[in-house]
Amino acid sequence: MSAAVLRYLLETAILVADKQTASELRTRFAPLAGLLHTEAGMTYCIGRLVGEASVLLGRPEEARIYYVQALEVCEKVRFRPEIALIRLDLAELLLEYYPEERAAAIEHLDFAIAEFREMKMQPSLERALRHRGLLKA
Repeated sequence: MSAAVLRYLLETAILVADKQTASELRTRFAPLAGLLHTEAGMTYCIGRLVGEASVLLGRPEEARIYYVQALEVCEKVRFRPEIALIRLDLAELLLEYYPEERAAAIEHLDFAIAEFREMKMQPSLERALRHRGLLKA
């Protein structure tokens, strides 16, 4: 199967919370987490998806490692949409699993909100704003 099809399957497994499929595909994609996947005018960060799969599987430590790796890759190439998505993912991870790092979570969240507004990424902006509303900070 092509990498594009596998990437779509991983993203779908995460969205529908299919842990078995996410686990199998996460294992296949983990060695590629430091790469960007491009196809027909679209680019995706494999590390972000592997991180999201790790969260789904209850592996926050692994997810954090993949998110940091993904962020480093995307910052090198200045890939704004993915950077904002990764920072939102990091904020959610910190809020859920690392409450002692609330300040860092808020920083990631505020960064993501500003970027989503500027890039007009409405669904992601709404997701981030829901978290910010819950924080009441």
